[in-house]
Order: sequence, then structure tokens, then C-alpha cells
Amino acid sequence: TLVSAWVAFQQCLIDSELMLKKAKEKFKSGLLVSAEEFKKAVVYLQDEFNGRGPTSSKLVVVEAMAATQGFQTQAEILKNQEATIRRGLNIFKIEQQQSKLLESVEGDIQHLEAIWKITEEWEGLWNQWKAGRFDELVTTDMEHTSQLLLKRITKLNREIKDKNWEIADSIKGRIEQFKRTMPLIQALKNEAMRDRHWARIKAEVQKPFEHEGETFTLEKIVDLGLDAFAEQINEISGAASKELSIEDALKTIAAAWDELVLDIVPYKDRGHYRLRSVDELFLALEDNQVTLSTMKASRFVRPFEQEVT
Repeated sequence: TLVSAWVAFQQCLIDSELMLKKAKEKFKSGLLVSAEEFKKAVVYLQDEFNGRGPTSSKLVVVEAMAATQGFQTQAEILKNQEATIRRGLNIFKIEQQQSKLLESVEGDIQHLEAIWKITEEWEGLWNQWKAGRFDELVTTDMEHTSQLLLKRITKLNREIKDKNWEIADSIKGRIEQFKRTMPLIQALKNEAMRDRHWARIKAEVQKPFEHEGETFTLEKIVDLGLDAFAEQINEISGAASKELSIEDALKTIAAAWDELVLDIVPYKDRGHYRLRSVDELFLALEDNQVTLSTMKASRFVRPFEQEVT
């Protein structure tokens, strides 16, 4: 009986070892099958992303971001699967390299997501700028912000240069177009601009608009097509700056004569008065005559011809 129990125990050990061996082989086979299925799943994800990824500029940002997030979720699931498979194969001393293809697909998804984030930022900024009063726009901030976004999208485009994603070219083109209009915006915001200069612009454009009203926004400028008259507007704005220097110089001359103190004393008790000293008076007069002569020679003196002559 003891012998028979011992024999039964030994047989149990043998059977258990065989069962363990079969379980290991089954587990190993299952891992190898899973590894092959994983590779197919990665290829499928790549094909799906290349074929259905949100690369069109016609898409709404919210939809595009949701789509990229969906692809990112699939990539993360596959990464977790890969980690599980690699840990299992490592038990059997089978080395499974990380999938370069999955890394590549995940990188593409992240790049596309970054492009849509820039698009979202740009559209938010543009909606803010285009609706605000033109005279309240801070062009320095606009220039700085658009330049930073342009640098980011340019860097991304270099990294995905072989992808031919329409949204990448589209958003880069939109920012570049805006930057090309910045000189026009700055010209229109020139503090030297007077009503006479705006009248010239309206004559060039041949469209009526109120440049001081709340309706005069960046969007209105685009609707008016003022960018098509950028050369003429820049010329008018430049003339306004030149005219402003003449205007300021005339104000300086007028203010100096208003403040000039005349030293007047009685003349021989005859009830008349005379200037005690005229040196300062003649010096100021000579300086002003030189300044006015220079103004007369300028082609920008026309609005001040009466004052100068």
C-alpha cells in the first residue's frame, strides 16, 4: 500500500510536469500568434491612418482633433499589447524588438495632432483679431504671436515633408498670408494718418467705409480687399509720416514764438517803447526761416502751404 501510494505520487509528478510543459508550449504558441497578430494590427493601423487620417483642411478642428485622438488611443492599446507580448516572450528567452512601424505611426499621429493644435490656436486668434475694432488692435502682439506659430508649423512641415498633408500646407499658407498683410495693417494704424489720407485711400479703393466706426475691423479690411491696394496705402501712410514731421515742426515754431519773452523798455520818456535786445529774436527768426525754407522744398508741404507761406 505504501509502495503503491509512492508509485501513484511519482506518476502524479510526471503527469503534472507533462501538463506544465504542454501549458508552457500552449502559452508560448499563443504569444507567438499574438505577436503575429500584433504586427498585422500595426500595419492595419498604419493603413487606416494613411487612408482616413484627418489631413484635409476642409475638416472642422473639433472633428479632426477627435479623429487624431481616436488614432492615438488605438496606438496606445497596441503599445500595451506589445509590452505584454514582450514580457511573455522574455520568459522563454525570446527577444522581441519594439515595433519600429508602431513608433513611426505614433509619431505621425502626434505630428498631425500638433498641426491641428496650431490650427486651433490660429483660428482662435484670427476670430479674436478680426472681430475687434481696428483701432484697438495691438500689432506688435499680433506680429510676435503669428511669427511664433509660423516657426512651429515650419518646423513640423520639415519633419513631415514627405507626407503631403493638405492641412499642414493650408495652415502654413494662412499664417504666411496674414504676415504679408501685417505691413498693410501697420500702415493703416499709422498715427500720422489724418482724414485727408483716409479720403485718398477711399478714392483709391472706390468703396465707402467708416474708418473710425466700430464696424471697421480686420475682417472688414479683408472684405474691402484693401490688400490689393497695399502699395498705394503704404505710399499714403509714408506720406502721412513725412507730413506729420512738418506738422510737428510748425507746432514747435508756433509754440516757441508764443513763449518768447520780449524785453521791452520805455524810449526817452516819450511814451514809446523799444526792444532792449533783439539778438535772441533775430536768431530765432533766422533759424525758423531756414526751417520753413526746407519745408517749402518738400513735396509733402502741400497740406501746410498757408502756414508755411
